[in-house]
Amino acid sequence: MPENFLNEVCGKETGNYPPIDIVFLNYNRLSETKYTLKALLECKAHYKNIQIIAVDNASTDGTREYLKGVSEEIQVILLDENQGIGGYNIGFERCKGEYIIVLDDDSHVLPSTIERLVRVFERDSTIGLIAFKVIDNEGRRFKTWHIPSDDRFQDSFAFVGCGFAVKRDVFRSIGYYPAEFFLYHNEIEVSLKTKMKGYRVVYDPECVAVHRTEGVSRNPERRVYFTLKNSLFLIWKYYPLWMAIYLSASRILISMALALYHFRLGDFYRAIKDFLNNLPERSPLTFERCRELLGPFTRHNSIIHRITGLFRGEGVK
Repeated sequence: MPENFLNEVCGKETGNYPPIDIVFLNYNRLSETKYTLKALLECKAHYKNIQIIAVDNASTDGTREYLKGVSEEIQVILLDENQGIGGYNIGFERCKGEYIIVLDDDSHVLPSTIERLVRVFERDSTIGLIAFKVIDNEGRRFKTWHIPSDDRFQDSFAFVGCGFAVKRDVFRSIGYYPAEFFLYHNEIEVSLKTKMKGYRVVYDPECVAVHRTEGVSRNPERRVYFTLKNSLFLIWKYYPLWMAIYLSASRILISMALALYHFRLGDFYRAIKDFLNNLPERSPLTFERCRELLGPFTRHNSIIHRITGLFRGEGVK
């Protein structure tokens, strides 16, 4: 990375460009953690003001021992129990830079992404979070309803958790990740809260994260349980009552179909039970604000939209 580029972008003397923290969370994926760390240390060789923070969620596969051995090069946080995405929050609290890059243990970025996000943040103070373009090892784009389908710089509904950047002060002001989610849909609430603070969430295809998904499959138990529980949490917390009732019923029917398909009815019932035992305090938005800020999530949880989606060739998720 040419230092004069950063000086031009940031208007600062060499060596005084914005410090960045990169945080990733590991759980029992030693080989992936080694690969990610190698790639990030290469980034650090180009961009000196990077601090790498690795959080281990009580792994038992030798990752903890490996991280102890590299603790002179990076910050290492070893947790005594698996806290899910809550483990990230402990890493976020250690951050001191202006910006935070968040990755999974099986994703990494290239130095060009760091150059780009500095440019974007420094030139537009209204941007609070940048959703990265996520590709696999073959360069194929990861498609999801969280981010725009067309590959251009634009405002985004949300982001993909394995690759994004956020202003540290903004992230801290919204309380980081909702730890009670444990897995799934944390991106939705983070994006919503960021926008409610008056900041933009943008998708930038020039910021690229490589998600090495080959050989990694989704756990149907987690998909059924956490998707249902956390969707109901968001619906009940943020939607007007009539919309919350409709979307809750819709989400339950959609998740029941998913549970039947995967033979996971036990996880389906457990999700409903745990949601009812931990109802969120309601902070409903107006219908207009829901449409503005939560449109894709609303459609994703609408049984009418999902049924018509089957005719368009979309699956049940």
